[in-house]
Amino acid sequence: MSRTLIFIALIAFSLIGFGQKVKPVEKELPTENLQMRKDSNKRANKPKKKRYGQLYVPNADKILYGNQCVLEQTRKMGFEYLVEPPNIAGSKTWKGKFLNNLWVKTKLVVTRSPFWKQILNGKIKKCRKMSGDLVG
Repeated sequence: MSRTLIFIALIAFSLIGFGQKVKPVEKELPTENLQMRKDSNKRANKPKKKRYGQLYVPNADKILYGNQCVLEQTRKMGFEYLVEPPNIAGSKTWKGKFLNNLWVKTKLVVTRSPFWKQILNGKIKKCRKMSGDLVG
């Protein structure tokens, strides 16, 4: 008898919350518009998310994957390194990785500089010195 009452109470409490109207998340997000007007909370005023290109690498030897400074520098350039060893289930094929890397590197040559890799290596070297990963 008591089990059925507990079961009925649980169902009743879950149904009370079921009929409530849920506000969209966008209405709770802060906007970059500081003026208090009716139209200040539009979709166009919410902060933009930047999409970064992804360069697939087989191992994390020279990219300092865990260093926050290096991550910031690569994001400023417009891409991120993705470590994906070969022959892992669910990973991209070598052709897919090659075409993706070719597209991202071409975009970097056009938008940044033909010498983007040398510029990035210099910034990575500074990050290594600041974090203590490089001695000398």
